[in-house]
Amino acid sequence: MPIVSLADIAKHRKPVSEVLAGLQSDSTGTSVEAGKKLVQKAQDAGLNLRDYLTLAVDVRAGEGEDKGRYEGLNGYEAALAHLNLPFKNDLENGVVLQAAADSFGTYPGTRAMFPEVLDDMLRQQGRIESIENVASLVGNTRTITQTEMISTVLNDTAGEDDTFTISEFGKIPVRTVGTSQTAVRMFKHGSGYEFSYEFNRRASLDIITPFASRVARRLEKSKVSAATYVLVNGDGVNPAATATTLGAYGGDFTGGKSLKDNYRALAKFLMEKWKAGYPIDTLACNFDTYVELMFMFTPTLNSRESLASAMPAVAGTPNINLPVMNGSVNVVLSSAVAADRIVAFVKGETLEELQEAGSNIAESERSITSQSVTYVRSAVSGFKLAFGDTRWIINTAA
Repeated sequence: MPIVSLADIAKHRKPVSEVLAGLQSDSTGTSVEAGKKLVQKAQDAGLNLRDYLTLAVDVRAGEGEDKGRYEGLNGYEAALAHLNLPFKNDLENGVVLQAAADSFGTYPGTRAMFPEVLDDMLRQQGRIESIENVASLVGNTRTITQTEMISTVLNDTAGEDDTFTISEFGKIPVRTVGTSQTAVRMFKHGSGYEFSYEFNRRASLDIITPFASRVARRLEKSKVSAATYVLVNGDGVNPAATATTLGAYGGDFTGGKSLKDNYRALAKFLMEKWKAGYPIDTLACNFDTYVELMFMFTPTLNSRESLASAMPAVAGTPNINLPVMNGSVNVVLSSAVAADRIVAFVKGETLEELQEAGSNIAESERSITSQSVTYVRSAVSGFKLAFGDTRWIINTAA
């Protein structure tokens, strides 16, 4: 748990120069200690550096030339400007990315900001998005500061998990949400690269961008794998997803037929669940199954048209919207889904991601104390189910 109240930090916000005091000292030791102290303050608050600086810095405060200098910026953005840490070239205004590399090389304490600045570089270049991403699987993401128990849902009256017209003086059905004795399991995901001091001294910061991009993609893929495991196997309180087959809905796999030849069976499965009150809107599958679903909707070609030119109108990678219920069923990728399987679920009612506050703060400290420059992107997160009855595993080969 945080040992410093966020309300207390907000109450005593300070000018950016005071919050970052010592980071730009000519003394290497003083700069390092100031950087470590800044990281510790963020850790004590249970925040990463970006959020801590946004909260702790008062951009309207300051004296002399600093007063009003950072108006229009938030606390984190003011810190970047104060430390001369741009994350993109702005030649018109005399801002060059090399300035950030110079700051990191000259003042080692500023390396606490190294992971954040690289993340900003990736975002402005559009490289954070990944084909496999956890946002496509979860209905909600929350940040937690302490251990959280898995919730349980109990119906007040058996068989009345619904909403309907209530007679005068009739009893309104109420569901009770409680907590189990089982905690959400949290896992750390991440990887990184270590760059020699000589490399960093001679190289512009944007040379590191491809390495950071790969780290971000692998982090997201690791989280998708963990999320898929919970979707399929349950969270320790809610059981594994219900298994079914396309064959149970009239699927025909004779004569070499496969999933792409069985749209009717898939649509029948979806309609059955929608009628039962489970509006499935997401199908998660691996890459091979995704291709099958793409070619399930092979368009009729005219004499001048090729299949390659016609397919994007049906399946725009990495998104397929099935032409069921006005295209409201979305197909998403997870390489962790088994072959010939589809995980079908109601996204808004199923999976929740819990992120541990300030879990990546240790990586900032590592950047300060190492003689080399280390870029590590990590996250501590866990997944739990809101409802246990909104998931199905479809065998698409039987």
